Amino acid sequence: MGGLRSRRARRLLSACVATLGIGAVVMGAAVLMRWQASHAVQGDTRVVLNQAGDQLLRAFHSRRGTLTLLRDTLDKAPNLNDAEQQALADSAVAHTRHLLGVGLIRGNASLVWWKTPTSVSARTRARLHRAIARHIRLRGRRQVPGTLSMDVERPLLVMLEPLRATPNRSSSMVGVFDLQPLLADFFELILQQPYPIQVLDGEEVLYRSARWQIPGDEKRPLVLEQPIRLDALRWTVQMQPGSTRAAKTISIFAVVLVIFGVIVGLTLIGLMWLLVLRTWILQRAVVRRTAALRRTLARVRQLAVTDELTGLYNRRYFLERWQWEYDRATRYQRDLACLMIDVDGFKQVNDFLGHDAGDSVLKHVAQELRAQLRQADILARFGGDEFIVALPETGLAQATAVAEKLRSVQIEGPWTAHPQVGPVRLSAGVGYLHGEQSPEQVLHYADKALYASRRALRRRSVHAASSTR
Repeated sequence: MGGLRSRRARRLLSACVATLGIGAVVMGAAVLMRWQASHAVQGDTRVVLNQAGDQLLRAFHSRRGTLTLLRDTLDKAPNLNDAEQQALADSAVAHTRHLLGVGLIRGNASLVWWKTPTSVSARTRARLHRAIARHIRLRGRRQVPGTLSMDVERPLLVMLEPLRATPNRSSSMVGVFDLQPLLADFFELILQQPYPIQVLDGEEVLYRSARWQIPGDEKRPLVLEQPIRLDALRWTVQMQPGSTRAAKTISIFAVVLVIFGVIVGLTLIGLMWLLVLRTWILQRAVVRRTAALRRTLARVRQLAVTDELTGLYNRRYFLERWQWEYDRATRYQRDLACLMIDVDGFKQVNDFLGHDAGDSVLKHVAQELRAQLRQADILARFGGDEFIVALPETGLAQATAVAEKLRSVQIEGPWTAHPQVGPVRLSAGVGYLHGEQSPEQVLHYADKALYASRRALRRRSVHAASSTR
């Protein structure tokens, strides 16, 4: 009897030891999972932070495009009167989010507002004048773009765009942006997951999301940093790991494993692990297939609207979008224009150098058009060597200025070394919405203007060739 009891005691002790050992293993596995989850979350946060910093710089460059358009307009027509300057500034402020005012500095004169930022006080405008003057003294002559921020009544972003024409070489366009709503709109748009973020200018907080955790005495949350450098801006973007659904799921799962490892025996723990492993495998399979289907669907959608050679929108997508822009412009009585663009010299490249060189020309043209146009403009390859651009909120004068700028562009590439191939340039025809025109009539008008532009260019080329003989 004593031996039986001894054997039972030994079996019970063995079962307890085995249970405790399995519980310790499960607890160690849970700790390891939490550690791996923490490092995975930190790595994901670093990737999101780097992407946010890069996209923030691109957003600032896109805001500078408004000043670039005004600069190009003033370089083309330096003698604008006050009414024309006011109209340009009103259009820029109306069609650029968070732009408060636009001004011009000529030579050593003080800043002259084309569109005064009325939402800030006169005292703030005076401090803006002093800050811009101090920036110019520190940076020298106005030959390079400038960007600076200042905090008076509220944080403001100031951008300076120097004029390029010789009579205006010491002049600069100035734009003032409302910084806090600009940053708020930007981060709410790009951060799809709840990553707390803040932007610092030195020790000053320019923006802080609602989920940001203030460090306390007991708990100091992990903070990752990314420097932002743009002209005079010296900002720091900080981000904390977000409490994503994946991190919460891993934490709860680890706690459940520990509880079951301590309470239940070897059989139940093994069964639980088998069930969990089966569920995990099925979930992973579902996630992989769902991700593959999403990637395939995204690829199909992209191919349906994208030209494969240039990466621009295709004709089908443009016509659908053009109809939408036409309906919006007619409903709200807004300006709408389009440019039909043709590549002069493309046939010579194809005939003498082959279709591979022709494809290279089309790619260079697409890159140049992207660089010259606004982000809001809709650029597409219309067919062959023809491109088309929809210009929302753009009148005839502005569209004509854009067309002239594109006509002056010369597409550089390896083909320029061949004497039998002439220069590759762009011809552009302007169509704009006026009266009761249909969308097809506007495109037809732009097409006719394009052919007129090509004939004029060829006549100038023939005249120039005959003059050199």
